[in-house]
Amino acid sequence: GRNWMGDTLRAAGAEVAYLTAYRRVTPVWDAAAQATFDAACAEPGAFVWLLSSSEAARHLAALAPPAGWTAAQALATHPRIAEAARAAGFGRVDLIAPSVQAVVQALRMPGR
Repeated sequence: GRNWMGDTLRAAGAEVAYLTAYRRVTPVWDAAAQATFDAACAEPGAFVWLLSSSEAARHLAALAPPAGWTAAQALATHPRIAEAARAAGFGRVDLIAPSVQAVVQALRMPGR
């Protein structure tokens, strides 16, 4: 499902980067994933995080507590995930349906 969603979003004009943030343990990234994460931490307002688990939000906060999540936006596919994103410090959290159409619509919202 993740590749399909990424491919569909790319076809709609989005730039997509994959970072594994959900596993039963905090992820260890390869150099390319770490570079993407570092870029997102350096300029949090330029990235949108699509969160599909509460644990992913907690892992992101643990991986970069001083990352300045207050300037970052998260799209959450469930109320508990949205709650975890807010607790992690994300400044903007939008609750969306778990569908490509909902992601595309959220990315096209004014202010994004």
